[in-house]
Amino acid sequence: MSHIRKGDRLPSVTLYEALPEKQINILDLVGNKRAIIFGVPGAYVPGCSRVHLRGFIEKSMDLRFLGFQEIICVAVNDPFVMSAWGNAKGASDKVRMLADPMGLYTRAIGMGVEIPELGGTRSRRYSMATVNGVVKELFIDAPNVKLMCLQTDGVPTYCT
Repeated sequence: MSHIRKGDRLPSVTLYEALPEKQINILDLVGNKRAIIFGVPGAYVPGCSRVHLRGFIEKSMDLRFLGFQEIICVAVNDPFVMSAWGNAKGASDKVRMLADPMGLYTRAIGMGVEIPELGGTRSRRYSMATVNGVVKELFIDAPNVKLMCLQTDGVPTYCT
């Protein structure tokens, strides 16, 4: 399957925030908003913690000033791990930490990649800007790239 592209609408898929009981449909969440959504291979992965998540946390005020109402991090992890990672990194009111425990959203947008040493299906690193649930900008790491190539401190250049 090919990946999501500019102009595509996000799929209607359930993600989880903090608890298994707190289900959030990604399309419902961002369907009437400007949003940044970024995916990482997993919580606590060194590059994801040191660069990607930290970059979005540090630039969250700038992104909100630019009109982005939601900044969302998605990983194929359980909601407890995503919540703990967000709390440990200071994401609380800056970046929403959404879990995709079965990889349904990640596969639906074509970002799934098999990484057996990290537990199976994970996400490629990507970031996208959406308006009303439609992808306006999209950056995807090339396979085997250690850090997102089009970034400034973890935040892609279209956001700065």
